[in-house]
Amino acid sequence: MSLSNDLKVSREYEMKTYLSSMDALYDNAIISNGEIYDIASSLTNKFSNINAEAVLTDSRIIKTLRYSVAPTISQMKFGQFFGINSIGKFENDKLSAGTENHKALKKIADSVAKFATDNLDKSRFIWIDAELSKSEKVLASEYAKKWTCSLAADQNAQTKYRNWRKDQQEHAVAGELVKMGYVKSTFTGIVSCDTDINVGEYTQELKVQGRTRQKADLIVRSKKTRKLVLIEAKAVGVEIDSTKRIKECCDKSNDWRAGASIGSPDVITVIAGFFTETGIKNLTASNVSVVWEHRLKDLSKLL
Repeated sequence: MSLSNDLKVSREYEMKTYLSSMDALYDNAIISNGEIYDIASSLTNKFSNINAEAVLTDSRIIKTLRYSVAPTISQMKFGQFFGINSIGKFENDKLSAGTENHKALKKIADSVAKFATDNLDKSRFIWIDAELSKSEKVLASEYAKKWTCSLAADQNAQTKYRNWRKDQQEHAVAGELVKMGYVKSTFTGIVSCDTDINVGEYTQELKVQGRTRQKADLIVRSKKTRKLVLIEAKAVGVEIDSTKRIKECCDKSNDWRAGASIGSPDVITVIAGFFTETGIKNLTASNVSVVWEHRLKDLSKLL
């Protein structure tokens, strides 16, 4: 298959993966955010009385409050308003009274509640300042919930997709290695010698000693050459990001090959998505072998 055709197929493959996966991730995020929204609405009398007690009763409602203000605010930026690095440790899971995090939240709960009250998106929660009929209140409440949960779900799904896609790609590579007869290594720690991994074994997400210590997505000891093979998995959904990912691979390859104790390892990058012909040529110029995710069986030619 020609390089131009591989580039085309890889882009189509990545878009199909993105669209099919995002549907499920978004739907799940809508459901989970909807549950927290309902809790927040109940604790704050439909957002008309946001107070410290509500925040402390179920800390997860902070997430709903972040997406109820205009504009919405990230965990880190929201936390900085109250002198902490991120609000995430408070809103990710419900805090139990008496825990250290709950005690820490208690110190800023009033400020969080006041901020949410002062910056609430009144154009969304229109019943707070306007007289509405019963049917209008029902309609407005449903609309506000869908609006708020949609904002949160979109951001959540995008973040989860990035994490899921990386794991999925690495698992796909590991699965192909298993098909080729490789087994999972029990080695842990830093790979500082090429014999740390037994021939015919592989492992994942460990640092490898080169000029410095860089983490490899997968580490294999080839049955054919007995050499260490370091694999980087790169899925790129936006073409401009491919330049950064390629540079990372080339820099890691140069770093690993500078480590005398691990010999001269082979470096492979398994790629999918929006790469360019120039980028692929830069990889090969750095002596990094390229395997397309849509043709994972090509790994057998290199191992």
